[in-house]
Amino acid sequence: MPEPRPIRILHVLHSFSTGGLENGIVNIINNSPHHLEHELCLLTQAGEFIQRLNRPITYHELHKRTGHDWGVIVKLRRLYHSRSIDIVHTRNWAAFDGVIAACLTPGVVLIHGEHGRDMTDPQGLLRRRNILRRLFAPRVRKFTAVSHDLECWLREIVKVPAHKIVCIPNGVDTARFKPSRNLILRRQFGIDDGEFVVGAVGRLDPVKNYDGLVAAVRTLAFGNHPVRLVIAGDGPERQKLDWLIRAWPNASKPILPGFRPDVEALYGAFDLFVLNSHAEGMSNTLLEAMSSGLPILCTAVGANTDLVEDGICGTYVKPGDIEALADGIARYLKDPHFCREHGESARRFVIDNYRLHHMLDRYFQLYHPDNKHPNGNPGLAVRPLPRSYDRGSVGHISEPRT
Repeated sequence: MPEPRPIRILHVLHSFSTGGLENGIVNIINNSPHHLEHELCLLTQAGEFIQRLNRPITYHELHKRTGHDWGVIVKLRRLYHSRSIDIVHTRNWAAFDGVIAACLTPGVVLIHGEHGRDMTDPQGLLRRRNILRRLFAPRVRKFTAVSHDLECWLREIVKVPAHKIVCIPNGVDTARFKPSRNLILRRQFGIDDGEFVVGAVGRLDPVKNYDGLVAAVRTLAFGNHPVRLVIAGDGPERQKLDWLIRAWPNASKPILPGFRPDVEALYGAFDLFVLNSHAEGMSNTLLEAMSSGLPILCTAVGANTDLVEDGICGTYVKPGDIEALADGIARYLKDPHFCREHGESARRFVIDNYRLHHMLDRYFQLYHPDNKHPNGNPGLAVRPLPRSYDRGSVGHISEPRT
């Protein structure tokens, strides 16, 4: 049987720092069949997640200026041509320049993914943005949504035709993320054996409302509850969080370890995972925590309600309700049986419904020129361009990472 024709895919996104979106792209690239050749285009610059890639890859940093930078669209068009790109896959509003450039570039197949929203438009209701999404929809071959909530928003609010939308939920490697108890890491962090560890992992972004989580844990800590907060990740809220925890007693001060490549080990140091977001797509870290056997306390937004059954494997709180968040943490802290029961249910649910290979299979079929997508829609026909392996890119990982 002949080898499949190589298909070159360019993933266009804002940057490549800590985040669920970036984690999903890492999983796609690291597990792809060899005939799918991936490259990254970062409109600003690369970040620490580049180190998570374990196969050779070329990446391009465009160093976009803040605000409108029309020169980026020109750079993108040149990039699509010079790299002989077959499929451009853009993600979220932050990479919409990539959509515009693809619409001005004949021959490339365009896929646009929606993975969640930021604090500038947490509900996806900004009229100007939705008009532009609708305007360019005829040129987009497929819109991918990571949750049913985002799928409904694209169809009912943005008014994208239903046949153009594919819902591909995130998946998690249940062999990598599994229940464990990491006492060594707890001791390295200076956490006492008797302390209850509330953990959070993700990009330190305003939409995640980490300051609300800090306030809730502060209430408990100053009420003499044996609780310790660990927030792993990096981002624009780091300085604000540093300032918020200055007044804490040293013995119970929250821990901000920054970006951790060993995130699977980190979950083993937690007793409870909290996701206190104002808005969500489908959180990869939530799936990882559930697969790791942790009980979940989260806001009832986005796909959180698809993943966490209230009272079975976790508990919901309203966004912004610090008192309810503190009460929820206290309930898990006081009841080890309640904690263990929800953690075991969370693990079972992920194994049954959200294994990584389910997500990967759907993306690979979406990229393939011949196969049909599981929902019955045809695969993507790609253009037969000559292959120009120009190596004039900004970055190139030439050796696989381990």
